[in-house]
Amino acid sequence: MSSNEISTVKDLVKVLHDGVTFYTDAKIELKGSGYESALQEMIDARQQALARLQPLIFLREGETEPGTTISGSLHKTYTDILAAIKSNKSQVYIAQLEELEDRTLEYIQKAQYEAVSIDIKTALNYIHKSLRQCHDRMRSLKRSAA
Repeated sequence: MSSNEISTVKDLVKVLHDGVTFYTDAKIELKGSGYESALQEMIDARQQALARLQPLIFLREGETEPGTTISGSLHKTYTDILAAIKSNKSQVYIAQLEELEDRTLEYIQKAQYEAVSIDIKTALNYIHKSLRQCHDRMRSLKRSAA
């Protein structure tokens, strides 16, 4: 595994952690909105992706990646503030979560570009397919919420 490969995979893991946190908070904020099952599916997809990647990182580094990104935290805070001042909280969260989906796909594609190990490539291909479906679902929810 090259240093770029492990670095981009660890960055992706951080973005996945951001997503779990953001979706979990959104699920709480949007309780009763009818979006809870979709949000839980997004959480589950990220947790499954983490379950595939963390062991690969552990094998190479001797520890897993527990971190998140600063931009993910700032984006969540921005969304919370925006939702507090806008009349349609669901619409705000769905739009911001769709942006998170875009960001996640960017990180997956970067990791795929840097991947050289077969096990990493295989994991990323599976994760890309799963999270592409999440992206498409959130884009559809965004359109219907508008």
